Amino acid sequence: MDKEFLKRTLSIPSAYGEEERMRDYIIEFAIKNYIEYKVDTKGNIYLTKGSEKMTQGEYYPCVVSHIDTTHKNHTNLIKNDERLKIDENNGILTAYNPHNGNQTGIGGDDKCGVFVCLSLLEHFDILKASFFVEEEIGMLGSKQADPEFFKDVGYAIQFDAPSANWVSEVCSGVKLFDEDFKTQITQVLAEGGYTNFSKDPFTDVKQLAQKFDFNCLNLGCGYYQQHSDKEYVVIEEVEKSLKMGKNLIDYLGIKEYIHNKEIKKDLLLEMDWQNDFKNYGLEGYDEYDECANEIVDAVFNMIKDGYNKEDIKYEVGELLFGKNIFK
Repeated sequence: MDKEFLKRTLSIPSAYGEEERMRDYIIEFAIKNYIEYKVDTKGNIYLTKGSEKMTQGEYYPCVVSHIDTTHKNHTNLIKNDERLKIDENNGILTAYNPHNGNQTGIGGDDKCGVFVCLSLLEHFDILKASFFVEEEIGMLGSKQADPEFFKDVGYAIQFDAPSANWVSEVCSGVKLFDEDFKTQITQVLAEGGYTNFSKDPFTDVKQLAQKFDFNCLNLGCGYYQQHSDKEYVVIEEVEKSLKMGKNLIDYLGIKEYIHNKEIKKDLLLEMDWQNDFKNYGLEGYDEYDECANEIVDAVFNMIKDGYNKEDIKYEVGELLFGKNIFK
């Protein structure tokens, strides 16, 4: 693994609604490596490698990350085209403000995912990658994912969770993959140290799993204490995530894995929202605990009252933004 490449990626400041520096970085990577790319009207970036090698009946693997972070205190660095200072100590990476020397969020959520996706593009001859904006404020980028880009995707792997033993199976009540796909990948995941299957709040492949018919999954990629100034990245675990991505794509190949979707209302009721928010590094934030309780109560009442899915989504969105918890 190219550790200096990882550090360069992590040094680029980005925040929701202010992703231009990271977008330019990815475009520069694409041009340098002769990879096709396009940017949609929302600002999402789509890369395609190996189109000339594809034949009828073959499908692209697609890797996914988001290019925003929650660190709005990096706005001045973004505007002034400056970088974070990245420090390495005993295999741990942290970030510091170049002006005052104070520790600040390194943005491993999800710049670690960006690094893994770009590294996989370097490694494989045939691969697609999508990089979404504004995931942190409700998956606003992936909600506008381009159907044309995904029409020949066979499966999608996102890298956007803490640690390097995390497999998101359900996001906000949406199953990311079916039981057949789980059976196929479980041994490969276990051999790479990924044995913890979880139910999580949200990430971009939740939107892809709803919109399209291929199986998706989301893997941990070595960051911790995300959304805080104490956020850090474990180099060895980023490398483990990258290796897992390589092994999965080698195993699954360029085939289509259709998601046999089951619509189960009880999946949402199974969510332990408070623990899921805490698992995502939000412990100690009373407003998140209060919001989690309100979401649970509101969703239970809406299901009981016969609300449809779109109405529930709207009401929960209004609750989240009314609470201003993404500030």
